[in-house]
Amino acid sequence: MAVNKVPQGAVMSIKVQAGLTTAGAPAYKTLRFSSVKSSATDADFYEIANAVAGLQSYPMTGIERIDTANLVNA
Repeated sequence: MAVNKVPQGAVMSIKVQAGLTTAGAPAYKTLRFSSVKSSATDADFYEIANAVAGLQSYPMTGIERIDTANLVNA
């Protein structure tokens, strides 16, 4: 059986260090941006995430891309 993958979109997650826990370990927050075009390149994601991180008061510690798609019978 043939199956086709139909891209639906992507989610951009930016992890920032939002301070310290009471134990002194780093505390993190994740900023999520949904409905990002799945046609955006990884370089576009990286550039946009860095631009958004520059607007934050917390330092960025990571970028994650999550692509979503539907699988349909061909």
